[in-house]
Amino acid sequence: MKAVILAAGRGKRLSRTSPKPLTFLLGHTLIERTILSAKEHGITDFVIVVGYKGEEIIEYLGSGEKLGVSIQYVKNLDWDKENGLSVLKAKEVVGDEDFILLMADHVFDHDILGLIPSNTSEKCVLLVDGNVDGVFDREDATKVIVRNGSPSAIGKKLSKYNAVDCGIFYCTTDLFDALESTVSRDKYRLSEAVQRLIDEGKLDVVDIDGGFWCDIDTQESLKYAENKMLHSLTKPTDGLISKHFNRKISTKISRMLVRTRITPNQLSILVFILSMTAAGFFIHMSEFYYLLIGGILVQLSSILDGCDGEVARLKFMKTDRGGFIDSVLDRYADSLIIFGLCYGYWLVTGDILIWLAGFGALIGTLVFSYTNARHEEEFEATERKGIPIRRDIRLFIIMVGAFLNQILITLILIAILTNAENLRRITVTSSQNS
Repeated sequence: MKAVILAAGRGKRLSRTSPKPLTFLLGHTLIERTILSAKEHGITDFVIVVGYKGEEIIEYLGSGEKLGVSIQYVKNLDWDKENGLSVLKAKEVVGDEDFILLMADHVFDHDILGLIPSNTSEKCVLLVDGNVDGVFDREDATKVIVRNGSPSAIGKKLSKYNAVDCGIFYCTTDLFDALESTVSRDKYRLSEAVQRLIDEGKLDVVDIDGGFWCDIDTQESLKYAENKMLHSLTKPTDGLISKHFNRKISTKISRMLVRTRITPNQLSILVFILSMTAAGFFIHMSEFYYLLIGGILVQLSSILDGCDGEVARLKFMKTDRGGFIDSVLDRYADSLIIFGLCYGYWLVTGDILIWLAGFGALIGTLVFSYTNARHEEEFEATERKGIPIRRDIRLFIIMVGAFLNQILITLILIAILTNAENLRRITVTSSQNS
């Protein structure tokens, strides 16, 4: 299935000399984000309708090869008219096929596209946001009245409404028929053709149910979308330290990193090098300031450990291979940090007990990581219990232990907490299967 993207308008409110679709947002232009979001949903064939300074868009995107998609262009010489005319221009390429209609200046979570019913064939479908109070700049938004699950009216000037048009459509050829009818009467707004579909009973609506989207028209909306996207990087599985401390810093770092060419895998390697360096300082803990530096590097690696995943999500570079590399390097990093603590403490004190504590901490840490994903997937979708001893907390404990020069106690604490949580998971698993 093709996706048609409207990119013909000028976008005066954003105060740019270049076309609005080429505005950058967290490492990608707006139109790249639209394309890549659709690609995440399996769409690889695009028709882009260009108008104002369209040659700049064509030159920037080319054939779409660099994004892993195929792009055809349609020029709308009457781009200064309303957007319905741009949609109609796409008919020459789309033909009789159903298609997805998107706006180049709308950013959205790609999961929203999955809300379009897969069996749609007879009616067009418009995605709407029923949470009208949460819509940014709703005064400028296209309003929709939905009654008993069906649309009854659409337009920017509706005084009473209970939904907002997200600018995402599943379209049949009925939309072209409606546009031809409205354009013949010098009505060029897409919403006027959509109203005709509503009157003919040829449009359904689907509420995005809290999903993220934003129409980028102003600098304020651009900033709003950026903040929302950065905030969305927090995961439900984040530990206490990640949620309340690490993410607040890592997202600010990622905001800068997405403007560079650094890749998530390179970030994973950088974090691993930091962890190795920390382990090296721990080995020389006979000098207390080496211990302090090691503790700082451990916490810094914990913060930066979130950046690879954040950059991957923001730049659409998330892969199973990248996740695997990150996970493996984290396990090696944990092992080296614990070894550095043990060896350094042993060199200073000669106390063999440190090796027992270190062994317990190492085994507990590795088994915790092994059981984490599988246990959560099977049992903790509804259960959020357990001892809070995720990696972010373990590394924070190590930093505190280094600052207090209490290495033996630190490793004993990690050994007790990780192994206790492992035993709890085994118990839960056994009771569920019995």
